[in-house]
Amino acid sequence: MKIFIGAILTIFTLTSNAGSIGFGEVVAVKIYDLSSFKGVKIYLDSSATHTDEDCTENGRVYRRVSLGQQNEATTNRIVSLATAAYMAGKKLRLHSDANSCEIDFVALQESVF
Repeated sequence: MKIFIGAILTIFTLTSNAGSIGFGEVVAVKIYDLSSFKGVKIYLDSSATHTDEDCTENGRVYRRVSLGQQNEATTNRIVSLATAAYMAGKKLRLHSDANSCEIDFVALQESVF
């Protein structure tokens, strides 16, 4: 019985921390190769929803893909989709498994579902 309760609590904890971390139009895609940060930051417009104030920079909402957190192919696909959304003026939904600023899932869509 203890194992069963422990398993349910673990599943609940893992799923309750995950969620959408941004939904909005892309206003910038920046690639960094600094000593302090190596990765990509995707900035969303000021009307973005499903955001967390911890992930803002100069008043702009951003989310990131840190090199080493995702493999190179996944990082390239995320950057490609974000760039396409930026150029087309479309919205992205960003998701994090850990409910952090780190992107684990990207979707090009008009509404959150």
